[in-house]
Order: sequence, then structure tokens, then C-alpha cells
Amino acid sequence: MSKVRQIHNATRASYGSRRMSRQLREEGLDVGRHRARSLMKKAGVAVKQRKKFKKTTDSNHNLPVAPNLLNRQFAADRPNIAWCSDISVPQQAA
Repeated sequence: MSKVRQIHNATRASYGSRRMSRQLREEGLDVGRHRARSLMKKAGVAVKQRKKFKKTTDSNHNLPVAPNLLNRQFAADRPNIAWCSDISVPQQAA
């Protein structure tokens, strides 16, 4: 079980019973998928589930869209001609 915990920590909880059994076999232990599942359960480790993709932008709407005033002409001949900003939400550290 210590080997199972070690692999679990090294792979950041991404190995399920199939990959865990394959890794244990590569390390010389004769462990099948179901035995690996039992060992993982006894060791108290489980695979970390991936989060479902969450759609955050809906471009299919009837709301007004701001006009493209710059038209990719980013060079300004004097200050305060064009301003820009970023409204995206910063990602939180995992």
C-alpha cells in the first residue's frame, strides 16, 4: 500500500486502477486491475476527477456589439487617442 500511495502522490492523483496496476507491474509487482483497486481503496487514495468544461462565453446572442474603431491600427500619433482595457477575470491559483 505504501507503493500505491507513493505512485498516487507522484502522479498527482491522476492514476485510476488500470494505470495503477500497469505502473505496479512495471515496478515488478504482480498486481491486476481489481487488486490495484482494492489496494487503492485500503490506502484511502482515489483518482481526482476532472472538472466538466464550463462554457463561459455565448457568442450566439442578439445583444449589441461594440464597433471596431481601431480596425487593427494600433499606432497612435499622439497620446489619449485610443484607450484599452482587459475585462477578463484572473485565474485562481490551483
